[in-house]
This record gives sequence, structure tokens and C-alpha cells, in this order.
Amino acid sequence: MLRLQSVTKRFGARSVLREVSLEVAAGEYVAVIGESGIGKSTLLNVIAGLEPIDSGTIQFENLDLTRMDDDALTLLRREKLGFVFQAFHVLPQLTVEQNVALPLLLRGIRDPNRPREILAAVGLAGREASPPRELSGGELQRVAIARALVGDPRLVLADEPTGNLDPENAARILALFRDQVKERGAAAILVTHSEQAAAGCDRRYRLSAAGLAPLP
Repeated sequence: MLRLQSVTKRFGARSVLREVSLEVAAGEYVAVIGESGIGKSTLLNVIAGLEPIDSGTIQFENLDLTRMDDDALTLLRREKLGFVFQAFHVLPQLTVEQNVALPLLLRGIRDPNRPREILAAVGLAGREASPPRELSGGELQRVAIARALVGDPRLVLADEPTGNLDPENAARILALFRDQVKERGAAAILVTHSEQAAAGCDRRYRLSAAGLAPLP
């Protein structure tokens, strides 16, 4: 489904990603572990086409992302990808339910039930009409997760999705990601500094200055 081959990304003279190669098949749930600032978020950004790479190739479902223009990448993200940003990016002028429904509306899908279903799955039933300013950091993170999953994406990219969650809700979210992958034949990449969060994944890798290496 997803294949990165010798991907390098530089910021100035500094190589943030160095010759990174990774393959993720449909139905796989993969974790990338690394310390803060090592390039985990950058890895997800280049996979999603949000940042260009300096060398290498990225293929997703037989499409070469490195050859696609901005319009094509935007459409791909809208139709196929679910991205959980570490900074949430929840829109303050919309309610919780409107934030979650936004990916569906951008695709011309009007389904009043699906946003409520996914909000219940992340433990936010009853908060649909709430404005984001009334939510805690952990609740905002769950809104961002619900928004990423509402459209049944083929590939889920999750940037520290449990960083603001208590253990109970973290376990709920990690199980939800796994269900999304296994039941719907999707794939997911979880980037995290937490060994515990990565423990339930099918495969684990460590990202360092030297590159990406598999873990036992």
C-alpha cells in the first residue's frame, strides 16, 4: 500500500530524514518511535505530501506522490488519508460535531450519523454541540482523532495521538486505530516517543539521526 524508498529530507544543511525506507501493507499497524525533535512529524508530513522531499520516492496505492502536483496531493489527502496532527488544528468557530464532519462535507458526503458514531467511539458522546474553547487538551485531541477517522481513510497518520490523554482514553484510542486498520483493510503509522503506545503495533521502528531501523 505504502512504500518509501531512500527518502531524504533536509532543512538547510541539516538532514532530518536520512535515506529512510519503509513499506506498509494494507491491514498493518506500524509504529515509529523516536525522541522529540528527531523528525517523526516530518516523516508523516512528507508521506502526506505536506512537505517535499530532497531525494527518494514515496508511493501510495500505485501512485508516485513525488510526481504529483499540489492539487492532486490535496485531493489524495481529502479522499484517502486521515491525519492526526499533534497540534490538533481544531477550528474554533465550529462545534465539535462540525469539526468532525468537515472531511465528509469536503467530499460532498452528508451523513449525520457517522460523526456522532465516531465521537461516541472516542468517548465524546454528548459533546457534539460544544465549542472547542470548552474542551480540555485531551478532549481536543480526541476531536482531532475522530475527524481523522470519520471518512474511513485508507491510510491513517497519527502524530503522538495519545500525548494528552489519560491511560484509559489512550488505550481506547489505540484500540480504535487498530480496529480501523484490521476491520477496514486500511493501514496506520503511529509516531510516538512512548514504547507503551507502540507495544500493540504489528511492527515497530526506531527513527534516529542515522535513519530508520526495525525493532524486535
